Amino acid sequence: MIKNFVLCVLIFNSLILFSQIKRVNIDSVIKADNYKVYKNISYGPDKKNTLDLWIADSKSKSPFVIYIHGGGFGSGSKNAAYTKNNFKRLKRLLKNNISFATINYTFKNNDDFLFSSFNDAKRALQFLRFNSEKYNLLKDKVALMGASAGATSSLWIGLQDDMSDQNSSDPILRESTKVSCIIGMAAAHSLNLNRWKNMANVDLAYLKSIFEKYLGKMDTEKWMKRSFDENYISEVDFFEKMDANDPPIFIFNPGKNRKPKNIADFHHNPLHAKVLKERADSLKIKNVVYAPRIGIIDKSGQGVVDFITENLN
Repeated sequence: MIKNFVLCVLIFNSLILFSQIKRVNIDSVIKADNYKVYKNISYGPDKKNTLDLWIADSKSKSPFVIYIHGGGFGSGSKNAAYTKNNFKRLKRLLKNNISFATINYTFKNNDDFLFSSFNDAKRALQFLRFNSEKYNLLKDKVALMGASAGATSSLWIGLQDDMSDQNSSDPILRESTKVSCIIGMAAAHSLNLNRWKNMANVDLAYLKSIFEKYLGKMDTEKWMKRSFDENYISEVDFFEKMDANDPPIFIFNPGKNRKPKNIADFHHNPLHAKVLKERADSLKIKNVVYAPRIGIIDKSGQGVVDFITENLN
């Protein structure tokens, strides 16, 4: 058990560490290592609809990863991919002939709460598929990877049936949203808050008090009511939409199992990983899950880059 725990710590140190503040000087790296990079590509109408795309040095088309940053759907940027350890991971992917995109997206708002964030991430995926010839990408070999809010967006897209709109006048939205694998760091198993309540064994009043603080300056009456409405829940609860045809998932939730003090505590609780693993196992969905604080350590010892490489090649 000690050996496995040490292994898990090593994997954690080699994973995407999202809290680091030191950034790589990207312009100097590009100049020194001669990577082919497209910066600030516009993928949609909003000024935040931009992405950076790193192209693998391959004569043939390459699989690709889309990274979705965290920040509680209210902060952060695509530059989260450029922390020191994250950038090491990016370079390893490129060496394995896997291209890499990191995206900006719009944040939660009073009109549709989280759906702007979700739909931006979905559009970024469809945009890169639509432009796969231009960027020499394999459109049927795609991984979604995210941290915290980005992990939830990745799961929301990847665990649903294809959300392409074949009747859309926008050809980008006709592209498939199905992916080859999903990587979630500090991921939630659902956005049905009743599931969170049951998972953490807290009462409804306590849950609502935490959620109301998270809403902040938003229309709290509107979103407190809607977030517990069955129709809204059916739109955000990807957990119920999981089925045996879903792609492999990699989940790493290093947080503590404690009574949540805020929405971040709730979202990062390792019990989310436990619930996702149980669901994936029951559906025979391939999964690699780590939640060391509650004793979940995948016996494979597989890390993120190896997981992505295995499922994209």
